[in-house]
Amino acid sequence: MRSLLNDDELICENIERIAAKYNLEQFIPVAVREHKEKALITEHGDLGNGYFLDPMQKISFKFDHLGKKVSDIQPCALDAPVESWRSAIESALTTYVKKHYPDGNCSIYGKTFGKQKVITACIESHKYQRNEFWNGLWKSEWKLVLCPTHVEVIGTVKAQAHYFEEGSINLTSDVDVKQKLSLRNECEGASVFVKIIENTDTEFQLGLMENYQKLDSLLKGLRRQLPFTHTTIDWNKIINAKIVKEMDLAQAL
Repeated sequence: MRSLLNDDELICENIERIAAKYNLEQFIPVAVREHKEKALITEHGDLGNGYFLDPMQKISFKFDHLGKKVSDIQPCALDAPVESWRSAIESALTTYVKKHYPDGNCSIYGKTFGKQKVITACIESHKYQRNEFWNGLWKSEWKLVLCPTHVEVIGTVKAQAHYFEEGSINLTSDVDVKQKLSLRNECEGASVFVKIIENTDTEFQLGLMENYQKLDSLLKGLRRQLPFTHTTIDWNKIINAKIVKEMDLAQAL
């Protein structure tokens, strides 16, 4: 950024805001109190003034977006009317994430809006292998909306991959889900909610693998095959020969 802008003052004015936007969008996981489960930095846990909620530990903390450091940890009360639902889903979803995402983390939030209760579940799993020239991120956001007349599940799953050895190949793929349910209690609700997430993740992953196989075949078809001599073409000789012919033609004219 310094090389592009050549303006340190401008960078200092905006870098924290840019880092905060990135951290929120990417669901950055942070360890709080060395707890075995990391909390995610998301807009749903944003308490303002740099403070965020860790619903699993029922605490708030201040987060430095540049240094990615946690400070000023305090107890924090959760929304009581929706806590039984949030807690049930947290327990079921944490088990699911541990089973299917080796490097995954999740945070589950609960809020009441009048007669409507909303549980928001965020899942994040990434693997950044810069030395091996590839990075990958999987994140999803799910809402269980509890209304007096109906229950609805709304979800978005997004995968990003970047391969950058001797080139740059990016993949971004996502899927949206919307489904109405009929639930009797928190235990049943948590089980059905997580099952929908699992089915969506599985279908999404299988679809990605199928597309990868098609892409691999397409790229192989685009590759230039070796001639019968089994040696690669020397393009420099061809280009130079063409230039010479064009120069000879120009002189003749």
